[in-house]
Amino acid sequence: MRTKILLLFLLGWVGMAFGQNQSLKDAQLDRLSKNVISDSTQQTANQKLISEIKKIISEENSDTTEIGFFHIRNYAIIFKNRFPIDQINDFSIIREDIDNQIKNKSLYTKVTVTAGKDLVSIGEKRINGKKTNDTIVFARKGDEFKLDIGYIDSVAVAINEGVIEHLRVFTKGGNTFSNTDSPIPLITIEKRFNDKLYNPRDNSFIFLKDAIYFEANRRFNYFPEDDELKVKNTFNSDGTITLGSKKLIANNSLNSLVNLQVYSDLLAVFGNEANGLMQFEANSKFYLHRGTYRNKYVFMPFDAIEPFFHFSRIDSKFDTIAISSAQEVNRLEIFRRYTYAVGVDANIMRADFRPNNSFEIKLGYFYSSSNLNIGDNKTSIALHNPYAELVLKSRKLNNFSLDLRARFMFQKMNPNAYIDNDEWNQLVSFRAGICYFPNKNKADKIFLRFINYLNLSNRKEDFSLLQLGFSKAISF
Repeated sequence: MRTKILLLFLLGWVGMAFGQNQSLKDAQLDRLSKNVISDSTQQTANQKLISEIKKIISEENSDTTEIGFFHIRNYAIIFKNRFPIDQINDFSIIREDIDNQIKNKSLYTKVTVTAGKDLVSIGEKRINGKKTNDTIVFARKGDEFKLDIGYIDSVAVAINEGVIEHLRVFTKGGNTFSNTDSPIPLITIEKRFNDKLYNPRDNSFIFLKDAIYFEANRRFNYFPEDDELKVKNTFNSDGTITLGSKKLIANNSLNSLVNLQVYSDLLAVFGNEANGLMQFEANSKFYLHRGTYRNKYVFMPFDAIEPFFHFSRIDSKFDTIAISSAQEVNRLEIFRRYTYAVGVDANIMRADFRPNNSFEIKLGYFYSSSNLNIGDNKTSIALHNPYAELVLKSRKLNNFSLDLRARFMFQKMNPNAYIDNDEWNQLVSFRAGICYFPNKNKADKIFLRFINYLNLSNRKEDFSLLQLGFSKAISF
């Protein structure tokens, strides 16, 4: 069994290194079937099964869903640092004057405005280490003052998990404005039109509404594919501006919806431990919303849930726990040798911070099942496992990531005909994992992770896992 596991992983690693973007050919599958299956009838059935699976998960048969169009505007009003304005609609009348000027093909870089009220900004500054009020008078009521106009040349957008993670607006004058304080949910972008995009050179700013907008195809929409795109305006010789736009889509393929992983436990393969020799895991993340707190890289509670399924192939000498009586039950050993688990977790809080890190608080639950022999009676034992988890993720470039987790878990055995146990057990687990992406495709990766389970009720039952595996995009 261990030899087969090693051969399987060797094939997986070779495929990751040399064939990430190549699909298996029909001839290769036929040769593989002939080598493994000698019986012709079984061989034919196997070929039919492979053919049906190919039809279901083939990328060529997958469709795409059009999410909407991303548009950029022709110009934005540039406000100086600390200019006293919080909503772009406060200057809606000024925009009408500028629009009329553009219709006349006159690209003014400044516009004269009459103040309808005192425009005064009051802040704090330090003088010799002491705080003092700092007052800036931009204009008194009735006075005329000038505002700069920035004509938008292009916009660069990085979309990740349904939010605009990084937005840069480039003007004809050579200025750049970007979102420095928080990501922008794409499909509810209208709620963030009053967000300010800042110029790092002088802290002048423009409003998001003046730069871009998103035209959704439907009210209840989906998230587009993660992408980095650039949209550009065209300045015509007759003085007009052709506005740029970009269509956003979402892929409907299996690889876009479900994450599949295959891995083995090195302590089981080489150390003869009672851990899973071959393990299969499938999970999919469903986003409930992408709302963030304004001017913070913090998502609002319960932004996503993630159902998962886990199957573990235990060595035949460990796959069933044999005891003489119900009093000998070791619940942690039952948990260690479960054959499958089904569960879900939810994000309670997520905060992103530089350079490329994420901190999450999760709540979750999973149900696991193990085989147990009590004397001559064979039964299945189920465990209920609610938990709370702290997660720290860090990523370097497009190829390397670190995942650290601390989980506090309660555990209760489901009573059956042989065991009546209603006590709750308390566990703590610590997990550290590193992951390498051979290319920018997140579906293809190689990972190594260590998990340590501590039984707070009986530390003698502690055990560890050392897992090595790969996640490969399914392709035929």
